[in-house]
Amino acid sequence: MSAYELQILETARRYDALMRDIEKSDPNILSSVVPESRLHAIIHNPVTEGIDEG
Repeated sequence: MSAYELQILETARRYDALMRDIEKSDPNILSSVVPESRLHAIIHNPVTEGIDEG
């Protein structure tokens, strides 16, 4: 296996580990601090606004 291929595999392993850590902490990374905004409505009322987890 070439050095480039080894580097790609190592990068993939590192990113996989980072994603696992993020998912363990809190994967809900969308946020909004503007209550009047459309984004705020979508994030904080997911069922009626279209982002339904279920």
